[in-house]
Amino acid sequence: MSAGTGDTPVLTDEERETVYLLGDTLIPEHEHGPSADEAGLASTFVDRALGLRPDLAGEFRQRLAEARGRDPRAYCEELQATDPAAFERLTFVLAGAYLLSPVARRWLGYAAQRGEHQDGSPQPEYGPGGLLDVVRDRGPIFRPT
Repeated sequence: MSAGTGDTPVLTDEERETVYLLGDTLIPEHEHGPSADEAGLASTFVDRALGLRPDLAGEFRQRLAEARGRDPRAYCEELQATDPAAFERLTFVLAGAYLLSPVARRWLGYAAQRGEHQDGSPQPEYGPGGLLDVVRDRGPIFRPT
């Protein structure tokens, strides 16, 4: 992977083909929505996602090398069974790239995160007697997904 504009990584043609196959396996066409390919995941947005998270690029490329030439569904199922954390990072990059696409965001009705103006004044919903009391009273919990 060489550097593109700035520090944005650029995938090789072989890597991009593997992204296309994995992307369309994990995000297929829906009767009302775009597939990964229709959203431009492999052609454009995976590069942007990796540019935003260059810390994931090395492992992502390793997963692409492992998947190259294999049945994409079988590879994903095997990776999910043998290394769920690696599968999660792979799908994080692919789903993140999908969400960078205006086509996918329009279909999902997702306009992206919007910041709210914070003036530093107290926010009663976060203080005692506010919305978070239930969470504080419950205490820390963890439930595997």
